[in-house]
Amino acid sequence: MTSPNGTKPEPTGQRDRGAIDLVEAVIDDSRALIGAHVDALRDDMSERLATLGAALTSTLLAFSIMIVTALLLGIALAQTLVAVGLPPWAAYWIVTAAGAVLGLGLARRAKTKARSSGDAAERVAERVKDDVAWIAGNAAQEPPPQLRAAHEP
Repeated sequence: MTSPNGTKPEPTGQRDRGAIDLVEAVIDDSRALIGAHVDALRDDMSERLATLGAALTSTLLAFSIMIVTALLLGIALAQTLVAVGLPPWAAYWIVTAAGAVLGLGLARRAKTKARSSGDAAERVAERVKDDVAWIAGNAAQEPPPQLRAAHEP
């Protein structure tokens, strides 16, 4: 049977099979792409965790040494004040008070920095949301070139 313009119509089964093959190919490609991304992410995270472990070990060692050094420095300062003529109890209280003031100042500074870095994280999260919305909007407007080529005669 021929159509009014003189060409043979394509059987619907063949057209449906082509669409099914196209969808299967897209799903297979998507599965492979996601698998590759997951593998890359796993490798990257393993490497980063190893680096983080080494950095934490070094940091803890340095922190321990600094604590011992600060303690010895405090004792030396107190003994210096005793040698100058202060009673031992007054010398140790002065050094303790100076250490407390220094500690409070550092804690306040850390709190301020933590607050500012939290604001930066919120800005990054908002930007990611905006980017995802933009990608979704543009993806809905125009199909990718691979799909356009598959549908062209």
